[in-house]
Amino acid sequence: MGSAQRGISPKQYDGSEMIEKLNSKNFSQNLNSEFKLLTENAQPLPLRLTEVTERNAGPKVEQFSLFFVGPETPVLQQGIYHLQHEKLGEFDLFLVPLGIDNEGVRYECAFNRFRQQETSNA
Repeated sequence: MGSAQRGISPKQYDGSEMIEKLNSKNFSQNLNSEFKLLTENAQPLPLRLTEVTERNAGPKVEQFSLFFVGPETPVLQQGIYHLQHEKLGEFDLFLVPLGIDNEGVRYECAFNRFRQQETSNA
């Protein structure tokens, strides 16, 4: 993929913990919905969640990927971006551009982390 256009830069990671509360099921329930990529210097950029893939990594490790489609311009460079969703709230994701097709620019966010301990409400 060619060089990314300037104008929207990745943000500096601020240690946001919101994303730790979200899992592949939360995202799967919001397939084809719009996420807004928020920036300091530009209008929010719409990204549509098109796919959630899960890998069975075992009982202690959670692995899944989110795939988004955004407009053809600007092409975002790889980095951490702040996203907002009407149901899931605001959080930071590390997005990687995959290429351009007839729908727009495709991005991936891959998760590979230890599973959160589930608490029972018994």
